[in-house]
Amino acid sequence: MFGVELLFEQFDKLDDFAVLFEFHDDIVLLTGADSPSEIEFFQLKHSTKGNWTLAKLTSNSKKLESGEKTQSILQKLYGNVDEFSGYSQNGQVVSNAYCTEFGQAENTKFNAMLEGDRAKLLEHIQAVYSDATSNCMDVMGFRRTELDKTACHDLVKGRVHSFLKSKIGGDAFQLEACTNAIVTQCRLRNKKLATDVPGVVSEIVKQKGISKADVELWLSDIASNKNAPEWSFIQTYLGVKWSFLEANSVRLAYENYKVEALDNGNDAQNALVSKIRQSLEQISVTEPIGAFVDDLVQSTDLTSSATEYGYVGAQLKAMVIYEIFKSEQTGTVQKTNTQPPEEDQ
Repeated sequence: MFGVELLFEQFDKLDDFAVLFEFHDDIVLLTGADSPSEIEFFQLKHSTKGNWTLAKLTSNSKKLESGEKTQSILQKLYGNVDEFSGYSQNGQVVSNAYCTEFGQAENTKFNAMLEGDRAKLLEHIQAVYSDATSNCMDVMGFRRTELDKTACHDLVKGRVHSFLKSKIGGDAFQLEACTNAIVTQCRLRNKKLATDVPGVVSEIVKQKGISKADVELWLSDIASNKNAPEWSFIQTYLGVKWSFLEANSVRLAYENYKVEALDNGNDAQNALVSKIRQSLEQISVTEPIGAFVDDLVQSTDLTSSATEYGYVGAQLKAMVIYEIFKSEQTGTVQKTNTQPPEEDQ
């Protein structure tokens, strides 16, 4: 939920960035997706027991099997800030609750606390990191945002709606489908095991993160999806070649695919779409569309490709129709000339 918020928040602020999920910290923001110039760490803490206090944030109550106390929330946060000290610009605890020392402030650094509280915090951090200095107060802080496990999807959907409306305009996009596609991409990055990630930053971003380029691709795909018409419009161009059962199967597949098309993380789907586009580039679309789609499928290897990637005939035809109608190239659709040549008239 917070990763999505951060992606949309930074979209107009940074030319190049990436948000990482569960890598070094809960959420990490890189300024520069390939060669970061700055790194920000966010440690998420959902609270059901009221506001946070400095005492809670510095608590070492739990013990390890060795008998030693675990590091506190702020000691762990400082560990990441210190490890990347040349790049760390921000390290924050993020919660749905406020921090008592900051009142109702939404986004504050620890250097804003009273001098006595700052001294306590620095002493606490130095108990584990003896070389820590007061400069860490300028980097570390607390952020309050709307996080709710029980209403997570609705909150994300609200953020997606606001962002898409500002970037694409109107409300013609399928909000539920867009939200599901975006959330799915974030979850995939979140679940990827960090032990599988290599040391190259670009590969780390690819496996564990979402970049600004990815968000731009989302916007492009969603804008294209808006161009895909309702089935009632398409039906008028199909012709009468298909039986009711076949037309209905393709209709159902088309309705499902309008949602699935937004998931650009589906490698099998992407591979089949690429082959469909390549096939369509080689030929002008003619009416009736039903007959054209049948001819295209029969005259190419699309059927075998669809089978290879796990798609059945109705799904393949639906995907072809989607690509025909949502493309800016639909102006090239040509009606079949049913009139005899002039010399035969």
